Amino acid sequence: MDFSDELIQNVRELAEALTPVSDIAALLDVDESILREELSNKLSPLRKAYDKGKATTALALRKQELELAKVGSPLAVQLTASYVKDMTIDE
Repeated sequence: MDFSDELIQNVRELAEALTPVSDIAALLDVDESILREELSNKLSPLRKAYDKGKATTALALRKQELELAKVGSPLAVQLTASYVKDMTIDE
C-alpha cells in the first residue's frame, strides 16, 4: 500500500513520542488494522519510519541515562549495564 510522505513523517514523529499504534491510527485517521498490517512488513517505508522514530527516542533516553550514570546515579548505572548486555545479545 502507498502512503504519502506526510503520513510517513507523521508516523515517525508519533513513534518518537512513544505513541501506541492504536493512538497513531486514531490521530492520523488511518484504519488501525491497515496500519498494523503495514507495520508488520519490515520492508515498508511506514515500518521503517516507525522504527526510526522509536529508535531515535530510545537513543536519546540511553544518552540521558549515560549522563546520569556518569554523575553517580545508581539506577542509571544499573540501566546502562543492562544496555551493554542488550547490545552484546543483539550482536
